[in-house]
Amino acid sequence: MVHMFSVPAGAAFSPYQNQPRMVYITNTELDDSGSVRAIHSHTETAEIALVYRGHGAHKIDNRIYNSEPGDLLLYNTGILHQDLSSTGEEPMCFYLCGIRGLQLDGRPSGVLVSHPDSYLIKSGPYSEFIYRGFEMLERCIQENPPHTSPHVSALAHGFLQSLLAIVSDLLDGRVSPDSGQTSEERSLAEDIRRYVDRNYTRNFSLSELAESLHVNRYYASHTFSAAFGMTIIRYRTLRRIGEAQSLLTDTDSSVTYIASLIGYDDPNQFSQAFSKIVGMPPSKYRELSVWPFRLNKK
Repeated sequence: MVHMFSVPAGAAFSPYQNQPRMVYITNTELDDSGSVRAIHSHTETAEIALVYRGHGAHKIDNRIYNSEPGDLLLYNTGILHQDLSSTGEEPMCFYLCGIRGLQLDGRPSGVLVSHPDSYLIKSGPYSEFIYRGFEMLERCIQENPPHTSPHVSALAHGFLQSLLAIVSDLLDGRVSPDSGQTSEERSLAEDIRRYVDRNYTRNFSLSELAESLHVNRYYASHTFSAAFGMTIIRYRTLRRIGEAQSLLTDTDSSVTYIASLIGYDDPNQFSQAFSKIVGMPPSKYRELSVWPFRLNKK
């Protein structure tokens, strides 16, 4: 069960131009009944979630993170993710907020955290504050009439600034893991990732990529896999499917047209790749998806 509420911008947001804005919050309860939110990503929205009851398993960028009450999940823009309740446990409950216009110092737009080991962090002494903040916002949105939306917007902005400060403080206390790669190898891995991000709609070959970056194709493949835990082609496929998920949710374009936009000439090949990653065909995913700004009162 998902309760989703859009956060109004309101006139009160005008003083905060060019600052990140909270655009929605959700309060979700998941059990092991099989009814789950499909794996998905957001092209313009980062998310922060707080687990406050039960235990969960979170698939983030092809890796599993196990959560308990008090854990924060940090979802960068464009990252594929899925939240599941642990089998046999009480339902997992978590608050989540969507953030647009995020630009933290020293990080690309929409990036909360730069290393996968920090996608899940402990909120520690901040747990109660974060929980009460989400609870307060949910209640304000539910109980206040539309003409009070500027006040809700101001409250949401203040809470978001506190939440981002807390996340930064918690991340500053963590030691960045050593991947065993040299700075040259890490730089090359990032260059490859950026190349794929620019060209994922094309069926480029590894030889073409390597030639463009002036490196050996086998060295490029090994370096990327060591840095990101997947092959270059796998990453390209995930980027394609992630974009397809957003298009299926946010537009009325046909599945065939979406397939062509992200680089598939054969709609059947697209449907097979989508189903393998997401667990259902594109048409079913569109049917079950929640539009970002739709008020869902299940």
